[in-house]
Amino acid sequence: MNIAQLSIKRPIFICSIVLLMLLTGWVALGRMGVDLFPDVNIPIVSVTTIYPGAGPEEIEELVSKPLEEELSSIAGLKKISSRNQEGVSVVFGEFTLATDIKYAEQQFRDKVGLVKPKLPTGIKEPKVVRFDPADQPIVRLALFAELDQAKLYDIAKETVKSKLEQVAGVGSVKIVGGTRREIQIELDRNKLTSYQMPAVVIANRLKTAGLNVPVGKFEAGVKETSYRTLGRYESLSQIENTIVSFSGEVGNAVLIKQLGIVRDGTEDEETIGYLWASKEGAVEEKVSFFTKIGNFFKGKKKIPPLLKKQNLLCSSTFTNNREPIRSRLRTKF
Repeated sequence: MNIAQLSIKRPIFICSIVLLMLLTGWVALGRMGVDLFPDVNIPIVSVTTIYPGAGPEEIEELVSKPLEEELSSIAGLKKISSRNQEGVSVVFGEFTLATDIKYAEQQFRDKVGLVKPKLPTGIKEPKVVRFDPADQPIVRLALFAELDQAKLYDIAKETVKSKLEQVAGVGSVKIVGGTRREIQIELDRNKLTSYQMPAVVIANRLKTAGLNVPVGKFEAGVKETSYRTLGRYESLSQIENTIVSFSGEVGNAVLIKQLGIVRDGTEDEETIGYLWASKEGAVEEKVSFFTKIGNFFKGKKKIPPLLKKQNLLCSSTFTNNREPIRSRLRTKF
């Protein structure tokens, strides 16, 4: 007896099987996990190296080619290529699908460590990254306030970032935009010449003068007391009055303020974030529990009262939207 004959002769039995299959599918659908970026191993690893001031030709010859020659010997490597632009080298390694990409990433790190002594001394630390869609930020927040960019950046780093990193489920928090505070010293070339003072002497003096140095300890019975000199700078005036050297027959002290101007400024901008045509600081988060991020901003004592935030992106909407749909279906049926 085939299925068609069985369906005609025993319709109740067939309907029961169909209903059982539908019920099983309904229960399985409710328990099925949803992920915006499924766990897929993409066999691509990259090495990013920054060499400030170098042109594309120098980047290719001095950075990319030595890296490619060393990395080309890694087992499972299918293709290697590079992109060279002003001050930046990016070397890509594509592996076969059968390659363990985590092991390949470690091999990349080992090879980069071997070739690093051959690279120019002015480069920054090469960054090895394995391409993973799940590493994309899930939540983006924009922070803005009636403050200068340096103070806003300090609040984002010291208050918001540190608090968000303590929330359960947060993988990492990255700040995009904003400017960091930087104490700048503009030296006068004519004054340096008159005092016969190289700039490197001033730089070395500032490095050693602004330190807290332990000088020893004193033991009295079971008690031990440590001593240290407090040299860390607390204000601009302390930097201005730093003695660089002594000049003349009587040994007059040469101060920083006699050689240039000390200014409380900001670092050069490397990343810029804009919101509504104004510069703002954006915070990117990689999280797994989104409601806790919202609860964090509900606490009035967590962030300064002048600080406001704007939600730019929340990828959890993709996975959370199924709950209202499921609830409406339950209500209908």
